[in-house]
Amino acid sequence: MRNERPTLEGLQKVLEAIAGDSRIPPNFAEWIRDTLRYGGRKIRILRHILAHTPERQTPRLLDVGAQFGALAIYATELGWRAAAVDFGMYAKAFREAVADRGVEYRECDLGREPLPFADHSFDFAAYTDVIEHHEFSPKRVLAEIHRVLVPGGRLILATPNHASIYNRIKLCFGASVNDDFDYFFNTTSDAKTYPGHHREFTRAEIRSALEQTDFRVLECRVMDDDLESLLNYRRSGRRAKSISDSRDFVMRFLGVIWSALGLPFGRWIWAVGEKKSAK
Repeated sequence: MRNERPTLEGLQKVLEAIAGDSRIPPNFAEWIRDTLRYGGRKIRILRHILAHTPERQTPRLLDVGAQFGALAIYATELGWRAAAVDFGMYAKAFREAVADRGVEYRECDLGREPLPFADHSFDFAAYTDVIEHHEFSPKRVLAEIHRVLVPGGRLILATPNHASIYNRIKLCFGASVNDDFDYFFNTTSDAKTYPGHHREFTRAEIRSALEQTDFRVLECRVMDDDLESLLNYRRSGRRAKSISDSRDFVMRFLGVIWSALGLPFGRWIWAVGEKKSAK
């Protein structure tokens, strides 16, 4: 395993390579590049793995709900072993390009199928920005992740915080905290399954979900996206389409304050669960 430290610059190169691949449908290219804005989440995962992998051991990572596979691809570039799963549109659009970059990319319908891997296949599993999209209980997915992790293996989970201070303020003024109504009602009206958020969670619910699927909860806290990712995104010449940069900057800055004060007001939940070792 190489000891190279994961960076936003390294992630940006991965995103550019994927977006520029001729096999990727052209309508996905700008979306892929725009995810650099939230790249700090992926860097945080990779650095956590690096910090908790013994010397001279090569970590094995599974990315659940991988979409275009940037996390898994970057992991392979660091000399790690990585696999990824997704389903339907994403698997069809990205599987070939991601697999050609050293990732074992498999298609799997998480709501109906077990993960296509043997027991104890991975040291780490990333399950980020996915659980809120399930139209079914995530219990079966967490149980499957638990199965494919080695004893002592870690699940890293990130999802929106339903109890963020911003959602609380919206409710106080009678506004909705769900996905944009026009997107839900009109834009996706022909979709068989709504692609947005079906259910968001609170910190207590995520902790309970991990405990009920036999994970030892090592971390479960509220956070916000980092400032460095936004600044790096701006330096690359890109601009936000759905949220103003100044508003996002303020929210990220306030997130630093909320975290320092131990207040669960940020927009994201970060949790790490460990598969208990056999007695």
